[in-house]
Amino acid sequence: MPSFACFRRARHACALGLLAALAGQTFASSAFAHDPKEEEAERLKEEAERAARAPKQEADPIEITIQAEKPGGESSSRIVIGRRELELRPRLRPGDILEAVPGLFAVQHAGGGKANQYFLRGFDADHGTDVAFSVDGVPINMVSHGHGQGFTDFHFLIPELVTSLDGYKGPFYAAQGDFATAGAVNLHLAEKLEESFAQYSIGQYGIMRALVVESPDLGDSFRAVMAGELYKDDGPFQNPEQLKRYNVYLKATHDIGRAGKVQMTLMSYGSTWHGSGQIPARAVCGEGEAGTPDPTTLTPPQPCIDHFGNVDPTEGGSTQRHLASIAFSTAWADSDFTAMAYAVKYRFTLYSNFTFFADDPVHGDEVEQDDDRSVVGTDLRVRRHDHYLGGQFTTSLGAQVRVDSIDNALYHDVARERLEARVKASIVESQIGIYVEEDARVRKWLRFIAGARAQRVDVNVEDQLEDLKTLGNKSSGFKGATQFLPKFQGILSPIPQIDIFASYGRGFHSNDARGVVREQNPATLLTPATGYEAGVKVTPIPNLTLSASGFLIDLDSELVWAGDAGTTEASGPTRRYGAELDARFHISNWLFADVDGTFTHARYRENAGNGSAVALAPTRTFSAGIGVRPTVGDFIPSASIRVKSIGSRPANEDASLIAEGFTVVDATAGLRWKQIEAGLDVQNLFNATWREVQFATTTRLAYEPAPVTGIHYSPGWPRTVMARAALYWK
Repeated sequence: MPSFACFRRARHACALGLLAALAGQTFASSAFAHDPKEEEAERLKEEAERAARAPKQEADPIEITIQAEKPGGESSSRIVIGRRELELRPRLRPGDILEAVPGLFAVQHAGGGKANQYFLRGFDADHGTDVAFSVDGVPINMVSHGHGQGFTDFHFLIPELVTSLDGYKGPFYAAQGDFATAGAVNLHLAEKLEESFAQYSIGQYGIMRALVVESPDLGDSFRAVMAGELYKDDGPFQNPEQLKRYNVYLKATHDIGRAGKVQMTLMSYGSTWHGSGQIPARAVCGEGEAGTPDPTTLTPPQPCIDHFGNVDPTEGGSTQRHLASIAFSTAWADSDFTAMAYAVKYRFTLYSNFTFFADDPVHGDEVEQDDDRSVVGTDLRVRRHDHYLGGQFTTSLGAQVRVDSIDNALYHDVARERLEARVKASIVESQIGIYVEEDARVRKWLRFIAGARAQRVDVNVEDQLEDLKTLGNKSSGFKGATQFLPKFQGILSPIPQIDIFASYGRGFHSNDARGVVREQNPATLLTPATGYEAGVKVTPIPNLTLSASGFLIDLDSELVWAGDAGTTEASGPTRRYGAELDARFHISNWLFADVDGTFTHARYRENAGNGSAVALAPTRTFSAGIGVRPTVGDFIPSASIRVKSIGSRPANEDASLIAEGFTVVDATAGLRWKQIEAGLDVQNLFNATWREVQFATTTRLAYEPAPVTGIHYSPGWPRTVMARAALYWK
């Protein structure tokens, strides 16, 4: 086999790499040469320019071959979005960047400082349970989080610094580990910008944003980007959101010779906010479910809550996230090696009232959820390219290590003052993943990608509130589990314009360590998922790509919303199947248009007696848009418009409650003249009334004699206009 031969020739480098991983050295993944072809050409140009700038080394006999790679781009489950396309899309919120992945939706969830809710391939992934997110290879999902498993907050992200992203759908990729069941997204942040700039934005509802990005000229072998952001808003809510946020970013890169570089990144983020919570539809006049009376018809009559009102005005929270990472990459002959290490310090406090007065009619049911953690990890990969019998073979071997040290707690509060501690636990959770992948381009028209991942997860929980006087209810302890996850993709290209693909793979998401170690009704530590996909991608004319695919995902245990605790808990196995249609049209660097649709059916494989619908699983999603940015003399006008829509879906297992669908349109327009730019951004252009997130929850209002189950929602923003101005310099 060519792969074994190549690793024999590079055995010293592989052995040193594996020993470094076990010792906790720093390793990171370098960027692939991406599809589409324009992004690949741009990357090769940058590599050539960097090699030309590097000092000459007369005694160095090694000839560096930069290997163009198209990493699974023939399949619709793999997509690369480049800088040029991102510049033609609205980037009004950090979540807008993620929605560049076809079929992925990110909606705001109970306050602008809290993580988004994510939808992909029939999954309501809540805050990230079934979608793995990373930035420059650093994982963002939080295991055993105080608010929910896989919690992923992207408010630390400055959208203008994202230069490209890699999107993956399904569990088909060996390098993707925990939470990569519905898919995964990795964002790449800028290491050098053509221009520095300062931007100021102001808008309705108290919006203010100030951003400065500096990318100085440090010579041929050094590059740097520094950025700072301040943001605030009150939102359209009767209880002003009072969101305040800051972001600081620094990345420094140094080229080593002709084919290596070392890179350091520092990021710091903090925010505070008030939230309006998830209000009950029955308390808003005219919005309750059928058969539910308006509050004004009760005896005695009660006032209605406004669509932008609240039940508990003390909801909200604060969070901080600080990251440091260092990365190294090099190449020799037909091989390359990448390595990275990172450290994260994170603090999160959330005040929520999910059930109002159902549990405590006197003080109310407000809870405070805290998460304080340190995260360290490493990531390495060695890769080799070979040619054998007319085929091209790329062999990858990688290892990933992550350790979380966590203190999380839950308190019963009133107006943000603690009444009692209900949860208080310390957790150490470690993950080790090792993977191998063989990308075999047997012929130009036939390609196979076969891989496997071995994953080990260990958790150790110390419950500081454990009941030591009663036997049989242990809530502290340790547990470990191992999974072997095979992956396979096949691509047939009978002519250059058509790719026919089929994929199979197993992935997993982990579960909260506190639920795993408990003696009564423990959860499974690792929940496997099995995915299948088949489809076709066609390029009928240059710059136009059409794709259609069908997929099926079996998940061994669904995580469902538990309203009384404000978190998720494990339930039965589920099956999702559906179809995706996608069209993308790209002309040079000045026009991009796309349209995407997903149709999904999600069901429990075993009916527990209360119905088989998967609550909140999206049944239909649609997105489309067009962006233009031509150059006309000294002027560069720009405009974009995007529509996104999600269909109505069951909110509970028996489908007796329905989460309403929505359709929202956003638009931007701007004009640049030389070094000055002005623009206008509009969210919800047609002023739709919509519910951004929805849940079926059992709650009790202060005037109600007993709890009631119904739809609760956070309202989407009405039409919001923002103006911005920017100054550029070099």
